[in-house]
Amino acid sequence: MNIIEVLIDRITGKAPKGAKRSSKWRKVRKEFITEYRKCEICETKKSLEIHHKVPFHLAPDLELNKKNLITLCRKHHLLFGHLNQWSDFNFDVELDAKIWYYKLNK
Repeated sequence: MNIIEVLIDRITGKAPKGAKRSSKWRKVRKEFITEYRKCEICETKKSLEIHHKVPFHLAPDLELNKKNLITLCRKHHLLFGHLNQWSDFNFDVELDAKIWYYKLNK
């Protein structure tokens, strides 16, 4: 599997290598994105992705917990959710989203 396939799998909500997503994940993801229809940082409604605040590979039991999810656009998902590296994660993504929302919208 090449890097492009891995990135597409991660973006579309497929389980990371070696982990297995719940069969309910797609439904929870769809419900969440219907309820939270814009990026928490820039308010765009385009190219939205659902990000786990605590990564799935670290806490699979939080996979379906809506309190562990945040809606980000594709650009902000990488930048704030993964600190500009898909292999990394940001435990402060919710706080960072609020700070940058304020900075962009004041």
